[in-house]
Amino acid sequence: MFKNSKLFFWTIEILAVILIIFLLNQITFVFTPVSTLLGLLFIPFLISGFLFYVFHPVVHFMERKWHFKKIVAVLLIVLALIAVFVIIIATVIPNVINQLTGLIASTPKMYSQTLSWVEGLSRNSQFSQLYKQVNGDQIINNLNISYTDVLKNVLNGLTFSLGNVVGVIAGIVLVVILVPILLFYMLNDGDKMLPHVRKHILTEDKLGIFGLLENMNKAISKYILGVSIDASIIFVGVFIIYLVWGIPYAFLFALFSAVTNLIPYAGPYIGVTPMLLTVVFNSPVKAIGAMICVFILQQIDGNFIYPKVVGEAIKVHPVTVMILMLVAGSLYGILGMIIAVPLYSLVKEIVKFLAGLYRNHKKQKTLPEPDENMV
Repeated sequence: MFKNSKLFFWTIEILAVILIIFLLNQITFVFTPVSTLLGLLFIPFLISGFLFYVFHPVVHFMERKWHFKKIVAVLLIVLALIAVFVIIIATVIPNVINQLTGLIASTPKMYSQTLSWVEGLSRNSQFSQLYKQVNGDQIINNLNISYTDVLKNVLNGLTFSLGNVVGVIAGIVLVVILVPILLFYMLNDGDKMLPHVRKHILTEDKLGIFGLLENMNKAISKYILGVSIDASIIFVGVFIIYLVWGIPYAFLFALFSAVTNLIPYAGPYIGVTPMLLTVVFNSPVKAIGAMICVFILQQIDGNFIYPKVVGEAIKVHPVTVMILMLVAGSLYGILGMIIAVPLYSLVKEIVKFLAGLYRNHKKQKTLPEPDENMV
């Protein structure tokens, strides 16, 4: 009696699911190493996948137009990316370190100059009343910015965060090692993946799932193409701005801004940071002027260029792109803004696929059944 009951069936199913969840919760220690490994590999795979879609057309172009062998074209691209990375590390980082070292060394002098300037204001008749109202003497006495105290606080912070620093360095080293390797194999063997799936997995594809996978692959490719075009526009614009203002290492700083522009909202601020650290201590007016021009360009890009370019690439209206960015940003922050548009393009392809299946199902139901008496 109970065995044939739907209520009995679903009760058993629900209890089984609850039991499985409970058991998995009790043995989380088994999955901790796996989750840690996936967390470490996620960023390298993400960067490699993005670079694969960017340079995959370049490999085909080099094969068709310049008659390169595929493996040679892939090796040249990977080596070129490694060379660009090494140049950035070798030229920009030492300069930034020197600037920061000079800043730290000049801290006592800067403090004494600032203190003299404030004391001069206190003796000025125009500012003396304001100085007394804000209790300037008490503020100066409470400021803990002597050179010794600053150095002590920095050393204490480094001591407490040494484990975090080591973890960050290890993560960066892992990314630097894995990305070129993964990119090489993706570019060299990426074209074989979908045919392999069709041959060995989707051998009887009655629903047309292989077509869905192809459309999803094209959607991601078009999205990354649009993002790459937008990043190229930012690179050219920032490069011209830095040249006009006479910023050193204009090419490298513009390249960094173009890459960080992929991060919504925070990207523009991250992009100008190396330029500011390098230039602001020697030429503050030049650095601030260039920064303001870059921020204006970023605003124009974020509100007009990016929605237009990316929207046309994935056949989505620019207003839809802006709404997706705003909603995803308010719900899930920067990560939501990064994945909102590509996720939407994938979901759109899945919905179109399911709608096609539904229409085909309705057509089959409306077809007249064959007459058994007909020969």
